[in-house]
Amino acid sequence: MDLMVKKTQEWLNTTYGNNPNFVKVTEDGITGNGTVKGLIRALQIELGVTVDGSLGTKTLEKFGTLTRGCNKISESKRRQVFILQGGLYCKGYNPNRLDGGYGAGAEKAVRLLIIDAGLSNPNGNADAAFMRALLTTDGYVLAKNGDAGIRTIQQALNRNYSSLIGLIPCDGRFVKQTLRSLIKGLQYEIKKEWPEMVIDGIWGSNTYIHCPVLRKGDAVKNKNYIYLLQYALYANGFPTGDFNGVFNDKVETAVKNFQKFSNINITGMVQKQTWASLMVSYGDKNRKGKACDCKTPITKPTAISLKNDGREVVGRYIVGGVDKILTLDEERIIYNKELKIMPIYQTTNNSTSYFTKEQALKDASRAYINLCKLKFPNGTTFYVAVDYDVNEKEVANVIIPYFRTFWEQFRSLNNRNYKIGVYGPRYVCSELTRANLVTSSFVCDMSSGFAGNIGKPLPPNWAYDQISTVKIGKGAGLLEIDNNIMSGRDGGVLVDPDVPFNLIESEKKEYIRNKTNEILSSLKLREITGAEYGINEEIPIVITENVEVYAKISYDVTINKNAIYSVGITHHQFNDPDFSVEFANMKASLKGIDKNLIPDVDSLATEIGNGRLEISVSGDANRTVFEIKSIVLSTENDTLKQDFAVIVKIVYHNNMAKPESITQELWDELMENLQKVKAPEISYVDKIRYVLYIVIIALAIAALYSMITV
Repeated sequence: MDLMVKKTQEWLNTTYGNNPNFVKVTEDGITGNGTVKGLIRALQIELGVTVDGSLGTKTLEKFGTLTRGCNKISESKRRQVFILQGGLYCKGYNPNRLDGGYGAGAEKAVRLLIIDAGLSNPNGNADAAFMRALLTTDGYVLAKNGDAGIRTIQQALNRNYSSLIGLIPCDGRFVKQTLRSLIKGLQYEIKKEWPEMVIDGIWGSNTYIHCPVLRKGDAVKNKNYIYLLQYALYANGFPTGDFNGVFNDKVETAVKNFQKFSNINITGMVQKQTWASLMVSYGDKNRKGKACDCKTPITKPTAISLKNDGREVVGRYIVGGVDKILTLDEERIIYNKELKIMPIYQTTNNSTSYFTKEQALKDASRAYINLCKLKFPNGTTFYVAVDYDVNEKEVANVIIPYFRTFWEQFRSLNNRNYKIGVYGPRYVCSELTRANLVTSSFVCDMSSGFAGNIGKPLPPNWAYDQISTVKIGKGAGLLEIDNNIMSGRDGGVLVDPDVPFNLIESEKKEYIRNKTNEILSSLKLREITGAEYGINEEIPIVITENVEVYAKISYDVTINKNAIYSVGITHHQFNDPDFSVEFANMKASLKGIDKNLIPDVDSLATEIGNGRLEISVSGDANRTVFEIKSIVLSTENDTLKQDFAVIVKIVYHNNMAKPESITQELWDELMENLQKVKAPEISYVDKIRYVLYIVIIALAIAALYSMITV
């Protein structure tokens, strides 16, 4: 807690607290967004402009300049000096007092901040550009995680281009504002030769086209180009020694090393492609990679298109829905065209909430088993996706713990030397590499606006660099792909789905447990752990006074002739289309029940693949037993060579009280349908309707109770 910051907060609330446009700030002595916005609102009130806490163009145009002694002009000017002094205290600069007087102390503090921003011989006046820098949470001294070289670059950009960029932060952290300022500097220098250049800080085709060619030994027309080159090389991890504006041997060596590392032409000359790779994460989008990835299954015509386009590796998903996940049939098509596969693990993986330790345990098991199911050879590298812009705090507190748990669980299963890679922004890839949790990186550089890509060098172990989306082929061979540059560190793998692939006993057990948990998840029931798992053993999922739920894994897949309903599943779809349609209609029509508790039958069919779903009802006067048997046949995949069934048994005590989560009407109808479905003569349509109603309500109740610890 800073006493002078607290006094600033108290002054703001006392002076402006009764103004309806002012939002009172927390008086805690800590500088934060709330205090900064409070200072801006106070300034806007004094200037008579719209009060919104955002320091925009209209506010700054109205501001003018505060100079020594200006507080004597008017009471409003004195309060503006108060705001200036408070802002200086919040920024860490001491104006000597908080009294509304612009004296030597305030003048010295203003001068110090301007010097820290990189400017020379400041006059100590606070103009609009200064206020734009002051009334932020940006830093002008080296941050704990800042880089002194980056701070030197930021100061140089302020010194040379402040009329274009204002005063950008000088804390040694390369952020979006630093990059845009670097691009603006380049655009400003280009504009001297090509007046049509627009200086907007955005990397576009005009900037790319008009980039200068630089090389050692050429006469220097504009030394500032070389300064900007040295800044960009440093930010990308290839320092050239001093920032001296000289294209010497050190600069040429750094350029060659950068070109080699980025897999662009190694010439030592700085041409358009090199400028692009230095300035924006995707570099030159016109580069054509030998690898690609796509979520669309590869067909014979699209495989031909990939081959004709010069692609050698195609990235495909080892998890996902029917239309996304890789299959053995697809692998056969890919193999026959002598294409390699780069496996990707991604379900959603696009928000912080996904990356829990519990999810990591599930994902590691599922990844390993699916690699086995799809017959990936020993030593294959696969890529776990982090498909969003993660901030640095989230990487440390969420992503790294997830991958550590994933790594530990995967290692406990890994008998085939499979290697874990990561797909994500540069920063995520680099930090996971530094933590020794991944061996290879697949970088989503196409997302150039990600904070995790801006100003971050490519990770040292990058294998694939995703830079653009393109379409290839025509007609049946038309395919949209993400264009990936390869470094050569990982070349994908040839997968022959017709070679024998024998699972060892521990893999077979994990295969069955994993599939069982996917089925239980589709039914919205609690999954089982490895410690609970056993063949032909009833595993308690829920045990209460009124309802019991058990899961059992069995090798008995014989047809139950006493089942009240049985439906086959082929290639991940129900053979009876009426079943899915009726289920969807009934689910949509139900009221008075949490839809999140309703089972996902389409997902269930996907997980079973080839097999059967049987529904049975039995019991006596005291209880009703409801059984769902999911039969998984090995015809879908020959790695397990074992048919098995997952049996979920729900036992209702007939005198059980109605669960609070559903209405009395739904409960009464469940009891009524349980009786109807046992009737000796009911029509096929009625049977489906009664059974589906029971499935939905009974499993929803079981799902609710499964939240209770056994």
